[in-house]
Amino acid sequence: MIQRENDGVRWQLQPDFAPFLDALLKSPGQMVKESAVKQVTMHQVGEKTYYIKRYLHHAVPLRSWKFYFKTTQARQEWDLALQLEARKIPIVRHVALGERRTWSGVQESILVTEGFDGLPLIHVPGVDPAAVQRFVEHMHDQGVLQEDLHPGNLLVDKETFELRLVDLHGTRVLPQLSAGQRDTNMALLRVFLPIAVSPEVERLSAARRRTLFYERSRRWARHNRDFVPVRLGGLKWQVRSGFRSAAVDRVLADPDGFLKSRAQILKPGRTSTVGKADGLVLKRFNFRKLENIVKDLFRPSRARRAFRAAYHLELLGIPTARPIAAADRRILGVLVRNYLLMEELAEAVDLGKLLAGGWVPDDATVKQAASLIARLHNESFSHRDLKESNLVLGTGGKLSILDLDGLTFLHQLTMRRAILDLDRLARGVGKYPAVTRRHRCLFLMTYCRARRLRSLSR
Repeated sequence: MIQRENDGVRWQLQPDFAPFLDALLKSPGQMVKESAVKQVTMHQVGEKTYYIKRYLHHAVPLRSWKFYFKTTQARQEWDLALQLEARKIPIVRHVALGERRTWSGVQESILVTEGFDGLPLIHVPGVDPAAVQRFVEHMHDQGVLQEDLHPGNLLVDKETFELRLVDLHGTRVLPQLSAGQRDTNMALLRVFLPIAVSPEVERLSAARRRTLFYERSRRWARHNRDFVPVRLGGLKWQVRSGFRSAAVDRVLADPDGFLKSRAQILKPGRTSTVGKADGLVLKRFNFRKLENIVKDLFRPSRARRAFRAAYHLELLGIPTARPIAAADRRILGVLVRNYLLMEELAEAVDLGKLLAGGWVPDDATVKQAASLIARLHNESFSHRDLKESNLVLGTGGKLSILDLDGLTFLHQLTMRRAILDLDRLARGVGKYPAVTRRHRCLFLMTYCRARRLRSLSR
């Protein structure tokens, strides 16, 4: 390892990279990721690509002092990368570590890695899940545990399918992994890839999946690359950044005016008002009961709960209308109205309207409905208002679920709760002569098969 000081930064360099340091630091680079405390830039030096990750410790008051007593993030990753290379774990190669130290601590720490012509695993089709499993098993055999093991942390070469571990945060090197640690890690990988595992690991994976996506659904309420707070129309909206358009901003600027003058009203009512126009659907939740005044001070509004539920379903791949924005209107802290803006499902018709018009459901639609509700229940969701009008048939005969303010995520769905949902649906469709006993039997058989149940309680 070569030691060098350059412009007040003390460097540790891989010998073959040392001659390129000056050229790298002088190159302009392209910003890849930026925040108040971290920057990642991409640089081209000759035919090679490098990434520079800078931790800006001085940006936070007193943080620089902390690194008199604690190792910087860049050094932690550098030391870990050296250990992984010694164990022959394929990673994105780390070629330099730099630290700028002054009398007041470490002002900045810098990590340089080689570029790798690969994409995250989720973006490369055709990768053999068994090959990924063997890669992880090799890590385990070498005492390496990546506790944040997901497809974004594995890069794949598009042509050779070579795998490399990237973003070493969450990686630990141990003398030996226990069977429990191996199983827990494989259960996490099983969330994302259809790898062959034991029934016990599959049960662990299902539980981990539920928790993981529930926690991930919290992202909607934060300021990040996918969601941003926007002030329009006297309201603070939480908006999906990739969905903003002139049509969306017009609705956000005057949601009540949209419902009053431009929208086709789908559901007028005292509890809520729903209208659509320009490929958008706005649902306004109105003030309902005096006893809710106190409750609404301590709980999210119905619009915010429905937004999170819809985003949660979207993460799981369960079809529903995609949420775009949500906002609350409060007067002296009292919630008087709240709004949820969604994408319109093109040409969608709810099953209630179809059945009322004499439509006879075909077997494919019955099976699709059973599979959809089984997926909801397998993911620990319960819909206390599961009725035929909340299931809509869209383009290509695809079923989706709507009206999510009745949807609840339960970390462990009981069979009794699942049966109450099915009973609510059965009572709803029971009034239509077109729904026969054969339809009910086909539905239950498909549902039980999807949930691996032998029978259901009456």
